[in-house]
Amino acid sequence: MTTLDLPSNRAMPSTRGMNFFTADPNLERALGAYAEPANVERALPLLEEVGRCAGDELDELAAVADAHPPVLRTHDRLGRRVDEIVYHPAFVEMQRLGFSRFGFAAMSHRAGVLGWPGRVPHVVKFALSYVFVQSEFGLFCPISMTDSAARVLRMFGSAELQERYVPRLTSTDFGELMQSAQLLTERTGGSDVGASECVARLVDGEWRIWGEKWFCSNAGADVHLALARPEGAPAGTKGLGMFLVPKVLEGGERNRYVIRRLKEKLGSRSMPTGEYEFEGAVGYVVGAIDRGFGQMAEMINVSRLSNGMRAAALMRRALLEAVVHARGRAAFGRALFELPLVREQLFEMVLDSEAALAIVLFAAQALDRADGGSEHDELVVRIVTPLIKYANCRRARWTTGMAMNIRGGNGYIEEWVNARLLRDAHLGSIWEGAENVVALDVARAAMRNGAHEALFGELEERLGAVTTEVGRGEGAATRDALGGVRRRFEALLGASEDEREAKMAAMCDRLAAAVCSVLLTVEGDREARMGQGYGKLLVAREYRRRYLERADPLDGDSSVLRWLGELVDGKPVPASALV
Repeated sequence: MTTLDLPSNRAMPSTRGMNFFTADPNLERALGAYAEPANVERALPLLEEVGRCAGDELDELAAVADAHPPVLRTHDRLGRRVDEIVYHPAFVEMQRLGFSRFGFAAMSHRAGVLGWPGRVPHVVKFALSYVFVQSEFGLFCPISMTDSAARVLRMFGSAELQERYVPRLTSTDFGELMQSAQLLTERTGGSDVGASECVARLVDGEWRIWGEKWFCSNAGADVHLALARPEGAPAGTKGLGMFLVPKVLEGGERNRYVIRRLKEKLGSRSMPTGEYEFEGAVGYVVGAIDRGFGQMAEMINVSRLSNGMRAAALMRRALLEAVVHARGRAAFGRALFELPLVREQLFEMVLDSEAALAIVLFAAQALDRADGGSEHDELVVRIVTPLIKYANCRRARWTTGMAMNIRGGNGYIEEWVNARLLRDAHLGSIWEGAENVVALDVARAAMRNGAHEALFGELEERLGAVTTEVGRGEGAATRDALGGVRRRFEALLGASEDEREAKMAAMCDRLAAAVCSVLLTVEGDREARMGQGYGKLLVAREYRRRYLERADPLDGDSSVLRWLGELVDGKPVPASALV
């Protein structure tokens, strides 16, 4: 039998052409729990526009760009060093979509992007980004670094640097746009940034930089925020300064560095990552020269939050792919979606996806408030950002893997999106600090700043606002579990350094589950009050049992699987489902 002769029930269902926003009823409801009502209404048509693009035009471009990664052109035909990155047209078009059409790197800095009055709130920006990233993960690294570079310059840069670079870093005119990269990692240190060997020297009144950087994502960028140690400065992170290193100097000549090669990567193939070698490159000091690492931490934290959002987006796309496939395929005389074990796997993917989005929007809301001057929310952001980076990125690996498994052999074939989702999910756990690094950063935020007290206080306050009868019952169970997590977290902070470090990853698993359990309960209570049913409270209960209380899976109640279709489609679930 040839391919053309295959019967219709052997078709291969695809998500291509779907609107990724309208296909996700959970997003609008979740956004309503964290954004002002007027902002939600203003965001809806924009979300629909991004969703339409992500499910069609962007999805097609992303597949092409992944198959045709950029290449490094080191010299021109006359033998002159140029270090030019040559992109496939599909990636260039994706850049136009991300930077210009939707203005993701500009919307936190400029008024009027996408017609928004004033600057777009972080919580709305992350919701829009969440939809976009479901089709293209790699491009959001350049977008995030350009966005955060403008933020760092506005916070710490001199008036001259701000005037020269911020307007172009935040431009939606693709011809005027400057993109940014970040240069931290060196072979000598890896995650130990304090071991960096790049040196900065004053030469004829300007700073020059020598040394190498082992990883530069968005290689070939117009500007780079780089750490280097001024000659004579002390060892460790305290001796590092931050420098803005432009690609082209004011006179039009190339700056003094080379891109040695581009990395062959498992994931994010559409976006170039390269090795840099500085040969006396001109750099402009950003902020206090002895505060470089602390200032770079602001850029890292925004990038980490973006990473957590991207992991949530990968989980959502994985769930969508699995649901569409399971509903469109049959085995043993039944649709895959009706098979009990498949339903159990999809149900767990729903829990992962909705929890991941909840904690991202919660952090984005806190970032909006912190930028507005709230010291309380600044502490919440400080601890929840590495926690999101740890937990969402870790869980995305399982979720994307399960979606591949549900699709079967086609899921392993590069013509389908699953392989790319899985590859990108593994990168998310490494970018901006591997799991061990960010888990220990959670502990540091608690020990240095008492940030955990702000976080637990915030969660308790939110649980106290739950009002529905079913919500109060779930809230009481969640409050008890939250109290247990707090006691164990604080006990671990007081343990020996070796014990604390050895157990901190497991503690972060439990802490993230506690945060998400609270958020899902509060979201569920809100939906119940609004007459939207009890589906989110059902999700909250099962998430608490499975992830926070670690109930034995063999003791679980499989009757909850009957509500899978309602949860996926956003249809009401009755209160009786929780009895």
